[in-house]
Amino acid sequence: MKIIRITTLLDFGGIERKMENLSYWKDDNEWIFVAIGGGGRSEQKIMQNEKQVYCLGLPYKILSIKSFWTLYQLYIFLKKEKPDVVHCAGAEANFYGIIAAIMARIPVKVSEEIGIPKHSRIAKIIFKIVFNLSDYVLGESKKVVCFIQNNYNISTDKVKQIPNFIINKNNIKRETDYNRFHIVSISRLEPVKNIQLALRVIKRLSDNYKNILYTIVGGGRENEVLQNLTRELQIEQYVHFVGFQTNPFLYLSKSDLYILTSFTEGFSNSLLEAMISGTPTLSTNVGSAEEIIQDGINGWIIPPDNDDELYDKIVQIIELPKKKREAIGQIGMNTIKENYLLESHMKQLMMLYEKD
Repeated sequence: MKIIRITTLLDFGGIERKMENLSYWKDDNEWIFVAIGGGGRSEQKIMQNEKQVYCLGLPYKILSIKSFWTLYQLYIFLKKEKPDVVHCAGAEANFYGIIAAIMARIPVKVSEEIGIPKHSRIAKIIFKIVFNLSDYVLGESKKVVCFIQNNYNISTDKVKQIPNFIINKNNIKRETDYNRFHIVSISRLEPVKNIQLALRVIKRLSDNYKNILYTIVGGGRENEVLQNLTRELQIEQYVHFVGFQTNPFLYLSKSDLYILTSFTEGFSNSLLEAMISGTPTLSTNVGSAEEIIQDGINGWIIPPDNDDELYDKIVQIIELPKKKREAIGQIGMNTIKENYLLESHMKQLMMLYEKD
């Protein structure tokens, strides 16, 4: 079977990291990874795993003056490759990929919605058409699946939930710093991630816990805004910005707590990374988090954008005996290994691909 996975870009980000992880899979099928636009870090990672990669360098803005050119070029590419399956992920990839696959008469066409988008009225009409043209529409969490069904009126037989996954990480050696309490976030620095909430809470925590250190791993449009806020709050000594890092486990292994403060999420890669590393995990109840985390058992859950809730929960976690925190982190790791590894994801995916 020849399977083509289409994304908008193959540089860095959540979808791109998912494609990197997927490229580790080895079977008898022919896997081809395609970016409508450009490549970069993820392109190189996938190539290192000996998978075919094509970055077409095409314009990808939806309904632009160049849309017909992009559709035509993608159609020519698919017509030449003759895949059995085209699986697209992300708005632009879904739009161009599914329409081009229809034109090229590809047998199985799969679109995938990563999160819960804020679509305009016109965009809702467009994606209702795109999703109805697909053989299957995937969501990573129950919230996303319900959103697709309710907002685009898609048949329940067509919409499927297949959770995100992570590569099993063995032998992650955890390090202990008895002098500091290390908190970490691994995130794109974008408004939706709500890192400003974390900084405000770190300011409050620093009044009573002088040993805390908050490390922010990632880059993005809000980098300067967040650094300025750190200075305004006068918490520079408690906050470290380390930028984008290729190996987040170097920071997770040293951390006492991982926090995710997003307003919305699909199925967070960094949440999976934190939990499989054994790092105790605190998340807002967005996306898949409330499906994965049982509060106080294998992690902690709070409502989004609530300073008091985040502050109170972190204080509660700091005051726990270290062995109790570590035990919760261990249960979290077991949760991921039992339910969210690549092998489980691929089993569900191949059943879908082979149905037709």
